Amino acid sequence: MASAEGIGQEVNDEGERPRLKLGEKLGLVIGNAPNTFHYQIIQMYLLFFYTDFMKISPAFIAALFLFTRIVDALLVPFFGAMLDKVSTPWGKYTPWFLILGVPFAISGWLTFTVPDLSESGKMVYAVVTYVIYSLFSSVITIPSQAVIPAVTKRIEERITIAQLGFLFILFGALIVQVGTVPLYKALGGGDDGKGFSLLMASAAVITIAISAYQSVRVKERYIVAAKKDKKSPSYKQMLAATFSNKYAIILYVYLFSNAISSGIRSGVQIHFYKYFFNNEGLMAIIGIVILIPTLVGVAFSQRVIRRFGLRNTVLSGVIVNLITCPLFLFMPPNTTGILMLIAVSVITGLIGGFASPAQGAMMPAAIDYTEWKSGLNLNGFMSSFNGFIQTFATALSGAIAAGALTIIGYIPGVEQSEGTLFGLKVLVGVLPAVFGVFAICMIWFDLTEEKQSHISKELAERRRNA
Repeated sequence: MASAEGIGQEVNDEGERPRLKLGEKLGLVIGNAPNTFHYQIIQMYLLFFYTDFMKISPAFIAALFLFTRIVDALLVPFFGAMLDKVSTPWGKYTPWFLILGVPFAISGWLTFTVPDLSESGKMVYAVVTYVIYSLFSSVITIPSQAVIPAVTKRIEERITIAQLGFLFILFGALIVQVGTVPLYKALGGGDDGKGFSLLMASAAVITIAISAYQSVRVKERYIVAAKKDKKSPSYKQMLAATFSNKYAIILYVYLFSNAISSGIRSGVQIHFYKYFFNNEGLMAIIGIVILIPTLVGVAFSQRVIRRFGLRNTVLSGVIVNLITCPLFLFMPPNTTGILMLIAVSVITGLIGGFASPAQGAMMPAAIDYTEWKSGLNLNGFMSSFNGFIQTFATALSGAIAAGALTIIGYIPGVEQSEGTLFGLKVLVGVLPAVFGVFAICMIWFDLTEEKQSHISKELAERRRNA
C-alpha cells in the first residue's frame, strides 16, 4: 500500500505534484464498476428477487428497506468522520478499499442466495443478510470519493477522473441491465434462484480482487498530518463547516433528488418491462440501446464542459430528465411504445453522458471550498454524506416502490389488471419527475472553474507553510 505523504515527489511552483499517470487514474475509478454493479443489482433486482424467488410479501420488504436504510444513513456520517480522524502507515483512505470490499462482496452473495428454510426462516435470513449488505453498501464508496482531493488538485485531472469513473459506472450498470437476466438463467440451468447466487458469488470474487488492486495502486499526496498538540475537530465542528458551505448543500439536494428519482424507476423497471410489454428481455435491450449515446456523451463531455461550464452542463441533464419523464404515460404496450422507450433512453443517455463527469468534478471542489473556508480537511466526512444521501434515498425509493406495488394491486407471476399496468407507468414516469424536480437547485451552484483554481492555489500556499 502506498504512503499517504507521497515522499520524494517534486512539487512545482503552484504546489502541485506531477500529473497522474493513467494507471493511477484507473486505480482511483476502477472500483466504480463493482460498486455500481452491487448498487444497481439492489435497486433493480432485490425487490424482484424477494417477491418472486424468496416469496416474501412486498409490504414486509417495504418495511425492511425503509428501516434498514434509514439506520444505515444515520451511521454513515460517523464512519466518514472516523476516516478523517484515523490514519494508518499505508494511507488515510486507501486501506479502506480492501477492509470494506471483502465483507461487502461476501454479504452481497449471501443476500442473493435462497436458503433451504421455512417461510419464516427465509424472512429472518433476508433481514440478517440484507442488514449487513446494506450497511457495507452505504459506506463502500466513501474512501474512493474522499481520496480524490488527496490525490490531485487539478480541475482538468478531476474531470478526466470523473470521465473514466463514469465509464466504469456505465460498465457496472451495463452488466446489470444487459447481463443479469441471461446470466442468472444460464448459471441456474432452470433454477433461477441458484443462478442468482452463482452470479453474485462471481461478482464477489471480482469485487475483492479490484479492492485489493486499488489499495495498492492509489497514492495519497495532499494529506497534511495534524500537529500532535492539535485536537481533531469535533463532530459538531465538522457539521458546522460542512453545512455552512452552500455548494455542499446544493450538491446534496441534487444528489438526493437524482437518487430517489432513479431509485423508484429502477425498483419497478423489470416489473414494467415484464408485465406491461410482456418482455423481460427489455432490461438487456434498453441497457444496450442506452450505452452508445451515453459513451458518445462521455467522450465529448470535456468539450461541452469547457464550452458551457460545470453547472450548465449538469443543469441540461436535469431539464431533459424532467421533460422526458411524463412521456412514459403515453407509451402503448406495443412496438410503438417500445420505440418511444428507446427514443427517451437515447436522449437521456446522451445528455447524461455530458453531465455525469461534470457532476463528478463538483464534490471535490466543494470539499476544497470547505477546507479553504474553515481550515478543516473533511474529505471523508463530506463524502460520507454522499453515502448518507444515497442510502436514505434508496430506503425511501425502495419502500415507495415496494409499497406502491401493493397499492396498485401487483400480484407476482400473473397477468396484471389494467389499473395495475397504468400504475406501473405512473411509477416509472410521473413519480420520478415529482422527486427529480428538486435537482433544479443546481442553478445556484456558482462555484466557477476560475474560483476553484484560485482556491487550489491558496490551499497549495497553506500546505507549503504547514
